[in-house]
Order: sequence, then C-alpha cells, then structure tokens
Amino acid sequence: MSRPCKLQINTSGAWRDVLRFDLDEVDAEALQVAAANLIIIADPDGRTSLRIATADAFQRALIRWDAAKGWAEA
Repeated sequence: MSRPCKLQINTSGAWRDVLRFDLDEVDAEALQVAAANLIIIADPDGRTSLRIATADAFQRALIRWDAAKGWAEA
C-alpha cells in the first residue's frame, strides 16, 4: 500500500512543497537527516522549519522540524 507524502519548508509563514515521495519506499530517517542538515547549513539563524505531511487535500503534518527542537511528532 502506498503512503504518498511530501517534505515541506516554511521560510516566511507558508508551507511550500520541496519533494513528494512514498513513505513506504524511502528511508524516512535518512530523508529527515539530510533535510535538517541542509537547513542548518543554509539558515544559520534558525528561522526555517520543515515538516513531512500527507500528500492529499488535507496535508496533515506527520512530523515537524525546527532548529530549537529538531524532529518531533506533529
């Protein structure tokens, strides 16, 4: 069974899609580490946040990341 999801970024108050993927076909932990490392390098002030959300009309957040807390269940 497929679980379509998307990695989203928030830099200025709105969530934007970065990547769509199937949660059953990707190493979610590796994706989380890579995404967080990219933001840590690109945004040293820590204003950017990330989330992995369902890729449907509701876009329900499954997990969120920010510089202060790291990844946490939504």
